[in-house]
Amino acid sequence: MTHREAALLLHLLPGIGPARARRLTQAFGSTEAVFTAKEAELARLPGIGPKLAAEIVRADPARAQKEAARCRDQGIALLFLGEPGYPEALAEIPDPPLLLYLRGKRPERWLRGVAVVGSRRTSVYGIEAARRLSYQLAYSGIPVISGLARGIDTAAHMGALAAQGTTWAVLGSGIDRLYPPENEALARRIEQSGCLLSELPLGTAPARHTFPQRNRILSGLSSGVLVVEAPSASGALLTAQCALEQGRQVFAVPGRIDNPLAAGSNRLIQQGAKLVMDAGDIASELALWLPSVPATGERPLPSSLSEEERAVFTALGLEESPFDAIVARTGLPSPTVSSTLLRLELKRLVRRLPGNVFVRVA
Repeated sequence: MTHREAALLLHLLPGIGPARARRLTQAFGSTEAVFTAKEAELARLPGIGPKLAAEIVRADPARAQKEAARCRDQGIALLFLGEPGYPEALAEIPDPPLLLYLRGKRPERWLRGVAVVGSRRTSVYGIEAARRLSYQLAYSGIPVISGLARGIDTAAHMGALAAQGTTWAVLGSGIDRLYPPENEALARRIEQSGCLLSELPLGTAPARHTFPQRNRILSGLSSGVLVVEAPSASGALLTAQCALEQGRQVFAVPGRIDNPLAAGSNRLIQQGAKLVMDAGDIASELALWLPSVPATGERPLPSSLSEEERAVFTALGLEESPFDAIVARTGLPSPTVSSTLLRLELKRLVRRLPGNVFVRVA
């Protein structure tokens, strides 16, 4: 049995999650060695016991071969933990998936994106906020990660696609069992420029426990989680908790205090999540993770800047400029100026100051 076949077979066994798989691999040195170990040796391991030990000993390698063949037939790639192509950020979390199923375009480099999550039942305000913020993030080159669910997830993916940016969907079902079914057309659009991801074996139906399980992947792929609208009991809050446990940033969009759909996201802000009014509020935090650039006088503008970026940068002048003044000087629509400033922030040509004021970076 090859390493990949052994890893896939271990992944397919019921009751063997990431933690047990890691314990077994560490105990016997490799995934291949797990399937050559004696049943008594397996049963002695903490958390394994006689029942799982018997399952491992009886495991049929043909099952892994069949799963791999089905993936090839359907154009699904398998990404194995520890191998090139597996997302580096995800490998850092305490319980990374042993493998991922991927359909669509695998990135040459997995940039850390922003997970945009929220309630399936949402208001018009929540939908518009998710769409707008995701548009700005994707337009600035930041991957938007969400779960393809109804409500906020759908709005996030659609906003990123409208910006012709990158978006990844992490499923709470097998990658061949899209849920909800009405989002199948959206999933196909995502595949054209981004990808669908799942850790669940082919054919796995969505269930109550599969969605909390996938939340750690949403946050694990990201540099931060943005909660747009979520009630007090919401899976989005579980994703935010995963983010905190993984050392990621948590952001939240404020909602009306009398709106129960926003009670959870408002509470997150009360507990210390960063309040977000536009994507620049997220970019200002992301900028802290970029290497600092020594001040060496004003830099020449990169030749790759678009006309809009040049116009906005020129409108800043050498003084601190309020957002409204930049809009007036450029004559561009406010949303265009906002998304352009965000791109300039990420390129470290512009810095946002308190009060929605901007200044050039030396």
